[in-house]
Amino acid sequence: MKKLFAIFSVLLCCLCCAACSSGYSSIEEAEADGARLGECITIDGVNVSGMSPAGAFETVEAAHTEALRSLYYTISAGEDSLDISGSLLPIAFNTREVILEALSLKKHWPAANGARELRTSMAADGGELKAALEKRSASLQCAPKNAGASYDKANGGFRYTEHHEGRSIDFDDLASQISDLIAGNSGGSVIARSSPLTPEYTIDMAKADTQLISEFSTSFAGRTYGKANRVFNICKAADMIDGVTLAPGEEFDMNASLGDRNKNNGWRTAAAIKEGAYVQEYGGGVCQVSTTLYNAVLMADLEVTERKHHSWPLGYVDIGRDATISTGGPNFKFRNTQEVPVTIAAAADTGAKTVTVRIYGRPLPDGQYIELTSKKIKALSNPATDTEFDYSLAPGQSKIIRKPRRGSVAESYKLYYDANGGLIKKELVSTDTYRSISGIVSVSPY
Repeated sequence: MKKLFAIFSVLLCCLCCAACSSGYSSIEEAEADGARLGECITIDGVNVSGMSPAGAFETVEAAHTEALRSLYYTISAGEDSLDISGSLLPIAFNTREVILEALSLKKHWPAANGARELRTSMAADGGELKAALEKRSASLQCAPKNAGASYDKANGGFRYTEHHEGRSIDFDDLASQISDLIAGNSGGSVIARSSPLTPEYTIDMAKADTQLISEFSTSFAGRTYGKANRVFNICKAADMIDGVTLAPGEEFDMNASLGDRNKNNGWRTAAAIKEGAYVQEYGGGVCQVSTTLYNAVLMADLEVTERKHHSWPLGYVDIGRDATISTGGPNFKFRNTQEVPVTIAAAADTGAKTVTVRIYGRPLPDGQYIELTSKKIKALSNPATDTEFDYSLAPGQSKIIRKPRRGSVAESYKLYYDANGGLIKKELVSTDTYRSISGIVSVSPY
């Protein structure tokens, strides 16, 4: 009895399967056989009654295309969101399977019994969906933005741009969430899982790297240093180096920064030292700017790579702490030895009659600072005065061409102090020998 019941069950199952199967393995096979769908059949609300399999497929897929255009997925991340149309995602329908199912239905079906309504289901390949979401929702993912600092030459000081955190979207999770909505044949809203991306350089770091390291001023007051053309050249030179920023390891070249000092370049003639005497020269006075910069550089603990002192000590700076330059001649250079950029700020104040140079960058560690000191350690022998004939002079007449100058030797030091003013060390900067310069007097040979 049990055996007969089992056989009956198997036969019943086969009959049911036969009743539910169209007998076709593909739409193409059914099309080739001339098959037609029965009466009162709809697929996703589209009436496909009496259609060929291929015609039904084309009609339903066209309806799906329209439906996807109005199906949206809203993706949110933080305060940002966007809508993606279903038509932009790799969503597929099992239309072929449903049409084969429809072919298995009875051909004749009284309209009074109502339509036979079939539904397709949506799906999306996980890899293709992730790739599409990465492309369509890329705007929700952003790289972090570093802070920045730029020297404001017009107003002095620095302008800062804030840093901004970035955002990384977990597209695997996003694809999984959207896939669930697709599997439910619907659109909808999801919240993308995201991770913050921290910028490498923050506003606090930018401010810490643009601190005042050192400042040094010299005066051009008085008749000797305050003549109009000389002051003009000082102002021009200070303005030309103001705001120069050096990258780590970059070398500053004073002569290259100022260019040739000549009339065509807008320089004026003023007193300058040449061959042991004062002469009128284009750009006279720029040495006061290079000297002021030299002292500021020493106090910032940067590396001086080229520097030459004047023929004799000058009144606007202590002995041994001057730096002369000239077109095609002596130069002043230094290298940025910091790990961050350094900026030169230079300005001449014609009211106070001073020129000031400031160096900005990363301050010395632990609040340390540097002071400079120098002294004459030796006086050289008094020079002689040489006489030369000048036939243009009247008998008994003479003219001083160059005054004799007694030379000297000076030492300059950097004094390193801790934040509490305690001396850490004393370091020799240079030993400068200002040679003695013999005088020259022209006399009449008659």
